Amino acid sequence: MLCNRESGTMEKRYYHRELETMPRSDFLACQWQKLKEQIEYTYRKSDLCRRQFAQTGLTPVDIKTREDFTRKVPFTTKQDFIADQQISPPYGTRLAVAENEVFLTYLTSGTSGRGQEVHAMTEEDYHFYASEAIAMLYTWCGWKRGDKVMNPLPLGMPIGGTLRYAGLLRLGCDIFNLGMYDTKAKLELMQRFKISGINASAAYLQALTNQAEEMGLDPGRDLSVRRILMAGQAYPASFVPRMQEKWQAKIYDYYGATQYSVGSTCEKGAVTEGRRGYYHLFEHVALHEVIDPETGGPVEPGEVGELVVTPLFKRASPFLRFRMGDKVRYFPPEACDCGRPFPLLEAGTIARYDDMMKVRGMNIWPQAVDEVVLGKPEIAEYKGRVYISDEAKEKIEVAVEFKPDASPEARRALLARIGDELREKTGVSFITNEAAETLPRYVTKSLSLRWADERIKGLEKKRMD
Repeated sequence: MLCNRESGTMEKRYYHRELETMPRSDFLACQWQKLKEQIEYTYRKSDLCRRQFAQTGLTPVDIKTREDFTRKVPFTTKQDFIADQQISPPYGTRLAVAENEVFLTYLTSGTSGRGQEVHAMTEEDYHFYASEAIAMLYTWCGWKRGDKVMNPLPLGMPIGGTLRYAGLLRLGCDIFNLGMYDTKAKLELMQRFKISGINASAAYLQALTNQAEEMGLDPGRDLSVRRILMAGQAYPASFVPRMQEKWQAKIYDYYGATQYSVGSTCEKGAVTEGRRGYYHLFEHVALHEVIDPETGGPVEPGEVGELVVTPLFKRASPFLRFRMGDKVRYFPPEACDCGRPFPLLEAGTIARYDDMMKVRGMNIWPQAVDEVVLGKPEIAEYKGRVYISDEAKEKIEVAVEFKPDASPEARRALLARIGDELREKTGVSFITNEAAETLPRYVTKSLSLRWADERIKGLEKKRMD
């Protein structure tokens, strides 16, 4: 917690002081002007946008208010992007500049199995996003010129590592791009160069911690890290204070996506006094909506919905109202007392709608299980599966790997407690047992990799029987 020693008040870290202290009404007026300009640009330059508008008989002239935009403009989806790329490979008909103006090409990870989106940036796009979003979130989280910072992501076709590098470069940090090194080598370099700030997903932060301890290092004593910026995964609220204690470092969190959405926790961090922080959505960069995925209408404060994003400045590959497929919990700006005029999402709880499993009629997200299971310090990892039993019943099972110091009695008691907590949280009974072998460590964005859905195989076996 960064506080003024005399007053005890939180120290604010502004990147754009005028923007971040602007009254909400003034901010919305500025945002609407940018939105109108982007609508007109996208309609004029993107064949995909014109086709979408033509299907509803819409033109930019018909969009006179913010309400017109959210009621009349059709959604754009991943399927739209993939189909558009097939019409005009590789960038699709939404490419709004000549190909020789493309400064950077990047791809989505494609982990959902539905194809990789191709996105392009002009040089202007690239510098705008690096300076107006990435450098801003790093500033909020305490990074400054001269800090020694680890970027653990490789500089590959996904955009994450490249933009983190660009934002840190914009701030003047001393950057260590360590994506090509294994975890042990990263830790050795962190110790050698006294790196003070690191980026890591929650899972990779756990992997770093485990490896450090295996090497005989105490992260808080033997390493110089004092700021940690997480991104890319949901995590149990209890994870943050536990890691802050181990590393003697403040943990922040940000939300980013290939399609141009970004938000960050403010000075308060990822968890404060046991309560989750908020992602403050950078609405000078993109307009964000949170909708009911069934009706398409807006959700109320505190409710869960799907995030929809419209970039307010994007020259190469513009689009309007893209449905992210991310399940988020929305709050208005005043829910955080930092005073910034940006709407909020609850930090550390974002899930994917396409990760959802329906078990015995109940919607279950892997992240809900993570919250319960990985929140226990005695547990190193878990693996889940859904299957059809010999009695033709739908079953859901969690096998956990305990840390070596957990006693047999403690393991039995904890398995029973986990089962009770999962039933209370999800409304479904779980089978809980101890894993028979060491489990893989999941350090990628898609935590659904922990899960196997064996129901189709089980039903086919029943049919054969």
